[in-house]
Amino acid sequence: MRGERRRAGQVRLDDPAEVLVDSGLVDADYVAAQLGTTFDSVAEAARAAVAAGDVSPHPLFEAQWIGRRRSWQRLGQHPVLWYVSERRRRNRIAPHPLVDPRIIFAAHPEARHHPYGALSYWLSVSGPGTPLPTRILPRKVSWSTYRAAAIDAAAQWRDEVVRERPELVGPTPALPATLATSPAVTVVMAAQDAGPLVRRTVASLQAQTFTDWHLVAVDRGSADDTAAVLQGVAAFDDRVTLVREGRCGEARALNVALEHGTAEHVAVLPLGREWLPEMLAELLAHAHHTGAAAVLAGTGAVARSRLELLSGRPVDLATALLRRDAVKDVGGFDEGLGGSVERDLMLRLTRDHDPLSVDVPALKRPDAPQPAYSDDWGSVVLERQLVDWEAAAARETQEDLVSHVMPVGTEPRRTVEWLGAVPREGSELILVGVRLRRAHHVLAASIAAIISGARFVSVPAAVSTSAATNVGIAAAAGSTVLLVRPEAMPPRQPIAHELAEVVRGTDVAAAQPLVVDLDGVVLSAGARFGPDSPHPELFLSGLPSSDAVRIGRCAVAAPAAPMVAVRTETAVALRGLDARFHSVLAETDLGLRARRAGLGGSVLVPDTVITSRTPYASAEELIGALSSLRSTVHAGAAPPPDTAPELLASAGLEVVAQRNRRVCTDPEERTAPAVLVPELVVRPIEGIHESPPRLRWAVDIAAPAAQRGDRWGDTYFARSLADALERRGQHVAIDRRDARDRDSRDHDDVLLVLRGLDRVTPRPGLLNVEWIISHPDMITADEVADFDLVYAASTSWSTRMSREWGTRIEPLLQCTDTRWFHPDRAEPDTGPALLFVGNSRGVYRYAVRSALAIGADLTLHGNDWTEFVERDQIASGGVDNREVGVLYASAGIVLNDHHLDMRRDSFASNRLFDAAACGARILSDRIDGLEEIFSGLALPFDNEHELARLVKPPYEAFPDNATRREIAHRIIAEHSFDKRAETLVDDAVRRLLARR
Repeated sequence: MRGERRRAGQVRLDDPAEVLVDSGLVDADYVAAQLGTTFDSVAEAARAAVAAGDVSPHPLFEAQWIGRRRSWQRLGQHPVLWYVSERRRRNRIAPHPLVDPRIIFAAHPEARHHPYGALSYWLSVSGPGTPLPTRILPRKVSWSTYRAAAIDAAAQWRDEVVRERPELVGPTPALPATLATSPAVTVVMAAQDAGPLVRRTVASLQAQTFTDWHLVAVDRGSADDTAAVLQGVAAFDDRVTLVREGRCGEARALNVALEHGTAEHVAVLPLGREWLPEMLAELLAHAHHTGAAAVLAGTGAVARSRLELLSGRPVDLATALLRRDAVKDVGGFDEGLGGSVERDLMLRLTRDHDPLSVDVPALKRPDAPQPAYSDDWGSVVLERQLVDWEAAAARETQEDLVSHVMPVGTEPRRTVEWLGAVPREGSELILVGVRLRRAHHVLAASIAAIISGARFVSVPAAVSTSAATNVGIAAAAGSTVLLVRPEAMPPRQPIAHELAEVVRGTDVAAAQPLVVDLDGVVLSAGARFGPDSPHPELFLSGLPSSDAVRIGRCAVAAPAAPMVAVRTETAVALRGLDARFHSVLAETDLGLRARRAGLGGSVLVPDTVITSRTPYASAEELIGALSSLRSTVHAGAAPPPDTAPELLASAGLEVVAQRNRRVCTDPEERTAPAVLVPELVVRPIEGIHESPPRLRWAVDIAAPAAQRGDRWGDTYFARSLADALERRGQHVAIDRRDARDRDSRDHDDVLLVLRGLDRVTPRPGLLNVEWIISHPDMITADEVADFDLVYAASTSWSTRMSREWGTRIEPLLQCTDTRWFHPDRAEPDTGPALLFVGNSRGVYRYAVRSALAIGADLTLHGNDWTEFVERDQIASGGVDNREVGVLYASAGIVLNDHHLDMRRDSFASNRLFDAAACGARILSDRIDGLEEIFSGLALPFDNEHELARLVKPPYEAFPDNATRREIAHRIIAEHSFDKRAETLVDDAVRRLLARR
């Protein structure tokens, strides 16, 4: 029967355990390790996994990895059922970080048609010694090796986390496939005069993985915009209902909300509270599994039993789920009480039975704004029990080893990114987990166990991030520790050993990289202190990273970054990070204490860059951390004299004033906690009258930030242009599209837009220049009219549109970077016979399609070609731009083509100039001006017959080698980035002087 269903490609969804067994996605030993039991059969293990809820049935299947939306929970399905029934989507989903469906399909194309998906097929044809189908591991690891590690990690989690928590009521069970009512939960809210809190509070509800809820918000006659904000939310989410009442008590408002609800269960969400995304789903699963009238998340020092209620412990209904009929039976909230209505209701609800207390994380933050880690000294005490600093000081370390120490955050994907990114030579990664949930603990521990140089350390106590970091420092084997917070993304290029070299220097205690945000704008270049404030400012925050690079390596008062390098002996001598700091400013405190102890200062290394996923600190975190930092400063760890004015001057900026910026937890509330943070006021140094003139340029491109935009041609073009401008004494920042709204653009003189896919709004007060290098069909008359200077990479188009639009457009052709493109890069005719270097851009490009149609011996380098050509026809996914010139100079013929609008309007591509500068023979689609510009190096072909004739050696249609070399030198002289930079600077200076 099971075989018949598999052959028919059908999946039964009525029996989850049977489907688990059929699919092969049950490992009895792995399930047993998580539940702390044993099973007599696979079927018994499958039934136990389904009944337990949050238990993974197989080491290579993890529901929490599949996606954040948790679609199976919305549908009330078991995650394996949802996965195996997804069909086409399933083939694109990785059920585990070490399972890449693309690798399975490449080796086994028939796996696409397996009724249970790629993983089930792979397991059916693999043995214990089969390597895992993954790309993130540095070496091949067998399936049996990982299975053993996963089982050990699951058993460790149960021993260290579960068994030490007697209040835990089993793993979260699965939600039933169908619920008694829809919506299943009525969320009630009493709102009054709290408009600024509405969006954030409701957003935490809308972010719930369980989505079948109904919010009834009762406005108690608010005098502010609370009702209006709620009405706006309701207009875009039909699950939200606003009920307007006059001024009334909270109990009355909640009873009114109850009357508008129809769900089986009720939850209370006060304004200012924020639920974690899984809370409703987990509480509802427990409620359905037990039938309890009240389910309480075991969060904080709150009452969990009737006895505790009677003894006076606080009640928190924001972490509870109640049966609606039970609430109605006891009369709802008592409107005659002036306060303590929550305690009164719970006492009446629990008259006969204790509430069910479950260990479910519920809230993002407490009610009132306060430091991110309120029990600071509790962490200090716990840390003393966890870390033996004397033993750490006595241990020998390896001089050439750098130990990355990272407390594990809340997101498993970030942990896996680090596991796959840390260099294996000369580095180790120590992950420190603090009472992690099952999925995250098992993933981190099992993957770390199979990667050389990675270790996972579990901390049984709930401690701060700083205390967890100290546990890792004490376990480090390297002579240098790199302290990493979870918000730091792995750097695109290895930087650990460069930072380690800096802290090995004399009088250096700590070194930090340049920290940028997701848009590529500087977030922190260290901490600076003014003469009259104990509070630090993030140096260079908001400026482009090019300013930091221009300043170069320099001393800073203290580090302020989610990644800091410290000598291990220094960290141990200082007893690590102060555990009172939850996370932010802990490294600043460490740097100040190191300086006071005579262990050295702090250094910024701007040519090492990391990206932070989040801002440096929230207002609550910063206010709490600053109170602890003041004690460090007052204890004698005063910062060094401020050198920021001198450093900024080297970047072309002068300090004109210093002011204080108010950081507040609630800007609308005058009594809310707040601090004053110093802030430098800067302006650009006027360099236009210098000789040669020096301006600040912002080069705007359409490429996205980070790795997504690194392979764009616009990015290479902008870098080469920026280098050429810098060689002429200019200060240049490259702003990708995510960073074009940075405030610090007001310090620039010139905004140069390299017009690609995006239209950019000119910046008032700057000289706004547009250089149209592609996509002329996207340009309009009103766009060019807004700019002070306009160039276009086509002579004919510039002339025609200047006449039609009445706006002067100067021709300025594309060009080449002569550092990488010149005829001496390689011997002619020693490389590929026919070459194309470029990405597909989602289309089967004309040049490639034509070459393959005639059966030419084409060498193809570039991304996104697998949709159009076979994998074995792709030489590589791309070539470093600095090495492309070697291919061009050695090739028999280089192929080129253009976008249709560029071809029609004769916008000669950058590839033409690069190849011509190498003296290459070029075949291109036809545009005007090929002969005039390239003197016979670039010939057009109009069809496949012409291409077939021209690609045959001895290439009689092209000049000989000596002539091609002469033409290449002319191209270099006339069409280099340096030549274009000369034009741009001269025109900009002339226009700015005329304006002034």
